Amino acid sequence: MRSLKFKNLTVLKTLITMSATYSTPKFMHSLAKLAKANRVSNKDAKAKKVAKAKRAKEIQREHDIATKMDKDLTKLENIAAKEEAKQANIEAKEAAKQAKIEAKEAAKQAKIDAKEEAKQAKIQAKEEAKQTKIQAKEEAKQAKEEAKQAKEQAKQEAKEEAKQAKVEAKEEAKQAKEEAKQAKVEAKEEAKQAKVEAKEETKQAKEEAKATEKAAAKIVKATEKASTKIVKDAEKAEKKAAAKLAKDVEKVEKKAAAKLAKEAQNEERTDIIRTICENLGQSSNVLVEVTA
Repeated sequence: MRSLKFKNLTVLKTLITMSATYSTPKFMHSLAKLAKANRVSNKDAKAKKVAKAKRAKEIQREHDIATKMDKDLTKLENIAAKEEAKQANIEAKEAAKQAKIEAKEAAKQAKIDAKEEAKQAKIQAKEEAKQTKIQAKEEAKQAKEEAKQAKEQAKQEAKEEAKQAKVEAKEEAKQAKEEAKQAKVEAKEEAKQAKVEAKEETKQAKEEAKATEKAAAKIVKATEKASTKIVKDAEKAEKKAAAKLAKDVEKVEKKAAAKLAKEAQNEERTDIIRTICENLGQSSNVLVEVTA
């Protein structure tokens, strides 16, 4: 309004100046009327000034209240931020405490699990070693049985061969005796025939008798020689069979002894492995306890 009043006065002065020099245009008359119509009195201007000051004071008061409220709000926000930080710190401490408890429980459980696994592994190793030892004993027992059976079989075969050789020797001796008997019978027949012929010719008969006696002596000697040879062959066959039997038995015993030595070595190796496993199991228990 003050600005409008200043403008009206300026326009009025311009109009006065222009009327003194020039003729006033028509539109200026209209403007003069308009200015006159819009002219503000001093009372109204003062009232408006007071109202404006009051309004400015009210705005300043509201501004002060807003500033104070803003400060109070900032203060409350700072307090809330501090409380929130404090709560966050408390929660972080609680979370750290809980995490520490959980880690401790997890470590304790891990220690228990490790001990249980070590115990189970030790039991399993002992069981496997026991099973291996039982199996080795069974195999040794089986080898002994096989060696015994082989020895019995070799002995039986040797006996059968010796028996067969003896039977064959007996058959040969019997055959030789039959041949000798037949030769003797033939010699007797020849002697009888020679005697008959000797009666006819005494001299020739005596010579033939001597020849017959010589032949009979040769036949007897040959028979005795054949019997001796048969007996020697039988003894030789029996000795050969006995030597073969002893050699087979010795071979089987050596094989069984070698197998038993190998099994004993394997069993000793198994005991060493079991001892190492037990030592490793004890070391694992100690390591787990130290770590815990």
